[in-house]
Amino acid sequence: MLPFFVSAFLYIWLTLYKTGTIMYNRSRLFVFSLLAILASVLFACKGNSDKSEIKTEVVDRGPVVASFKCQGSVRAANVVSVINPLRNSVVAVHKMPGERVEKGELIMQLSKAQLLEEIADLNNQIQQKENALEKNRLNVKSVQLDLNQGEEAKKARVLNMQHSLEQQEKLLEAGGTSQARVDQIKQNLLLAEQDLNNQAEKNSLRLQQLEMDERNLALQIESFKKSMNTQRAILQKTDVKAPVSGVLLEIAGNVGDYVSLDQAMVKIADESTSKIVGTAGKNKLDRIQAGGEVEVTVNNETFMGTIGQVYDDENSESVSFDVFVAENDQQKLKGAENVELLVKANDKENVLRIRKLPGMRLSQHFDVLLQKQDEVIRTEIVLGTIGKDYCEIISGVDEGDVIRVEDPSTAQLQ
Repeated sequence: MLPFFVSAFLYIWLTLYKTGTIMYNRSRLFVFSLLAILASVLFACKGNSDKSEIKTEVVDRGPVVASFKCQGSVRAANVVSVINPLRNSVVAVHKMPGERVEKGELIMQLSKAQLLEEIADLNNQIQQKENALEKNRLNVKSVQLDLNQGEEAKKARVLNMQHSLEQQEKLLEAGGTSQARVDQIKQNLLLAEQDLNNQAEKNSLRLQQLEMDERNLALQIESFKKSMNTQRAILQKTDVKAPVSGVLLEIAGNVGDYVSLDQAMVKIADESTSKIVGTAGKNKLDRIQAGGEVEVTVNNETFMGTIGQVYDDENSESVSFDVFVAENDQQKLKGAENVELLVKANDKENVLRIRKLPGMRLSQHFDVLLQKQDEVIRTEIVLGTIGKDYCEIISGVDEGDVIRVEDPSTAQLQ
């Protein structure tokens, strides 16, 4: 409409300018009049553009269907990774990503040189510690013999002094010796007994020390053996084999590349269990809920699945979601690539409803204008199930009510 008025104005003005048949003042007045008309038209157009479109809906009863069909693709439910236990370099690659591998099949090999050196060094240390342990055990026996011999000699000396004391005491009674002699023997006997006790304690401490040395050596040997067993286990892992049968998705590098510690050396799609990845438009996101039921159809056979994680990528126009099926239905997915899905939503029968309007969501409070005879009342409705074409109304209006919604895509939300 606006281009039409502008064109008409320019046409009339040019005509007046060319003909010159109208007097100058009248021409000016006429032009000003046209400008005023044009301004009025522009204002009217602007006013109309600011008006919100009014939607009128009648509340009725009927079904609200939220379930919908979409496509899904069968994929491996699990991705199995083999983690690198040691920073190492790749020396051979036998399988490439995309190839199928069987459980136990060799995929790639890492360098063994460093591990073999460490194992040889550990083995040498074990031999040295075992030799030291054997030497310590022989030393214990030798020391024990020496200590026993010294202790026995002191015991014999004590016995002799005790026997001498008894003799001297008898002589003292007969008057054949002096009391000083007897006291001297008693003193010497006491010292000898103390020396014997000290020697026994020293011998015990010495033997305990040797036994402790033996235990320490045994612990060191055990530690070295554990380290060597660990290194041997890692050595076996340098031959990277498939832990499961499936499709090889990724390898850590090519020949000559270094694989970092704890990095995944290979990733394999495990074929023992499968899942379905469904895809639908973002307008159905509110109807795709984790834990929801999905009807799966493959090769004309239908069975149920459960929605797992939902993936909403901001840069994509669609939403994807995982569907898992029961163990006894896993075999039905074998060999299938694409399947048909029916996402079961909260369908309702014979409920209050209106046609679906932009911006409506589950459990939303929605402001509308309710037409009551000649009166228009602003009220609030509460929405239930949001279907493909209709929305359930939980409260706020009755069957037969006329609802007027101003600009529903931006209606006020509570």
